[in-house]
Amino acid sequence: MRSAACRLSGLALALLAAGAARAQTPPDAGGARPLVIPQVEGERQGKILGRALACGAERERVERVLRAGRERMLAAVGRALTEERYALSLDDAMRLETSLPAPSVQGCEKALAALERLETAP
Repeated sequence: MRSAACRLSGLALALLAAGAARAQTPPDAGGARPLVIPQVEGERQGKILGRALACGAERERVERVLRAGRERMLAAVGRALTEERYALSLDDAMRLETSLPAPSVQGCEKALAALERLETAP
C-alpha cells in the first residue's frame, strides 16, 4: 500500500513541476502555448539557415536570424535546453547543409523564402 502512495506522490510532484514550468512562460494570444522541442527546432532552423547560406544569403542576415532564434528559444525553454539541445542541433544541421552541394534554383527559392519567414517570426 505504501508503494502505491509513493508512486502517487511522485506523479503528483511531476504534475506540479510541469504546471509550474508552464506557468513561468506567459501564454500567447490564443491562450495556449505551443510545445517547443529544442532539438527539433534547432534542426529545422539549422537546415533553413544552412541552405540559405549555401544559396548565397548574406552572412550578416543569417547571423541576425540566428541571434533572434536563439533569443526566442531562451525565452521558451531556458538557457540549459537552449545551449544543450537547440544550439547543438542547429549547428549540426547547418554544418550538414553547408557541406552539401548548393540546392537547385527552386530549392534556393524555398530556402530563401523560409529564411524570410524566420526573419519575420514573432
